[in-house]
Amino acid sequence: MLGNFLDKASGLLDRNFLLAYWFPAFIAASIAVLISAWPLGFGKALALWQQEWMVKGQEGGLSAQILILVGALILITVLAYLLMPLTRPTVRFYEGYWPRWLYRHFAGMPRWGERAVYERMDEDFGKAEEDDDGPRFNELQAELFYGYPKRERLMPTRLGNALRAAEDYSKDAYGGGMDTVFWWPRLWPLLPEKVQEEVEEALTPMVALLNFTSLVAIVSIGGSLYLGGLGFQREGALVLAGGVVLAFISYRAAVAQAQSYGERIRSAVDLYRFDLLRSLHLPLPETLDDEIALWENLFLWLYNGDRGCVAKMKYDHDSGGGSGGEGTD
Repeated sequence: MLGNFLDKASGLLDRNFLLAYWFPAFIAASIAVLISAWPLGFGKALALWQQEWMVKGQEGGLSAQILILVGALILITVLAYLLMPLTRPTVRFYEGYWPRWLYRHFAGMPRWGERAVYERMDEDFGKAEEDDDGPRFNELQAELFYGYPKRERLMPTRLGNALRAAEDYSKDAYGGGMDTVFWWPRLWPLLPEKVQEEVEEALTPMVALLNFTSLVAIVSIGGSLYLGGLGFQREGALVLAGGVVLAFISYRAAVAQAQSYGERIRSAVDLYRFDLLRSLHLPLPETLDDEIALWENLFLWLYNGDRGCVAKMKYDHDSGGGSGGEGTD
């Protein structure tokens, strides 16, 4: 699903590029500058900067500040472009696609792991249903629906669970053959432009927040080591603590945005999946059972290479599509 976003964000002045990559790099670089000026003192650092500007300007030469600013903007832009090819591994890291031993360790943490959080929430959900606590029941139902897949499909991170819940929605609703990850590249070109824009507008802030989370973590760690090396241990500890808090807030905001992005995915599948069948020149199913069987047969054919399951399938070359399910054996 990220491939379409990366293709569109490749332009230098593209809005997605600026929001998802350039601005996180700019803010992180600004924080790094502030940390580097801390040992000198912000007032003294600003005075030296202004004095240097005035001296160079009076000499009639090109101001050193202009060269520094231009160079900094170029470096920030280069950093932003370097973040683009790292988008997929960055998102997958925050989703929880880690080495198996690490996955097992964090997925099963008894106190704060996602599995434990899910178990407590599921228990509260059942209790709210038994107690006929409508508000609490609705609250937990929404949190579980948008934030978590089924128990056996849990991921070790909150972001991974939110995205997997969206990915698994189509399989739960329309059978195992309607795998969103597999069908999305085929469905995407058929979506109206407005729908595509809504999906991208939901994805862009999520990528931006994850990039900022990574950058602020790196800057805070590097800044704390820099300050500690200069003898400012207390300031270094404050920078590290502040960076951890800021990174956590940014990550949780990315999780909330991931849930919004997942809802766009669900809506697109619900509303436009029949357009995909029409584009494949297949008759539309008459019942839900027919549709489930059709998606399962198509998945077995196109993903597993099993042509036997679709040997009796009949194409419908009418531009308007069909309305019978007899070709889904």
